[in-house]
Amino acid sequence: MGACGDFAATYVIAHEIAHHVQNELGVLGQANRIRGQVSKAEANAISVRVELQADCLSGIWARAAQARFGSLERGDIAEAMNAAKQIGDDTMQRNAGRVPQPHTFTHGTSEKRQRWFATDYETSDIRACDTFGTGHL
Repeated sequence: MGACGDFAATYVIAHEIAHHVQNELGVLGQANRIRGQVSKAEANAISVRVELQADCLSGIWARAAQARFGSLERGDIAEAMNAAKQIGDDTMQRNAGRVPQPHTFTHGTSEKRQRWFATDYETSDIRACDTFGTGHL
C-alpha cells in the first residue's frame, strides 16, 4: 500500500491495540450500539471517529515508547505519517481509481489520520483524543 518501514507496521499494530484500549474503556461498545440505530452514513461517521481516536491513542504510545525506552529511530515518525497517509479513505479510493466519496469513509482522510496521530504524539494527553467531543475532526 506504499507504507514502507518497520515503524509503519508498528504504527498499524499500535492502532489495532488502541482498539483494544477503546474496548476496555467502553468506547467500542457504545459506538457500536449507536451505529446500529442510525443510517449508514451516520454509522460511517461514527466509525471514522473511532478510527481517528485509535490513531490518536497510537500517537500516545509512540511518545511513551520514545520517552521510556528511546526506541524511536530517525525517520520513524515519518514512516508512521506516511502509513497514515496511505491508508486514509480518500487515498485508498483514489488509488482504486475512484473519486473519493466522503459519506462512505469509515477510517478518515489521510490528512485527518496523520493529524490525529501527530496530535497526541506531540501532546501526550489522552484528553486530546476526544474525537467524539469535538466538532472538528
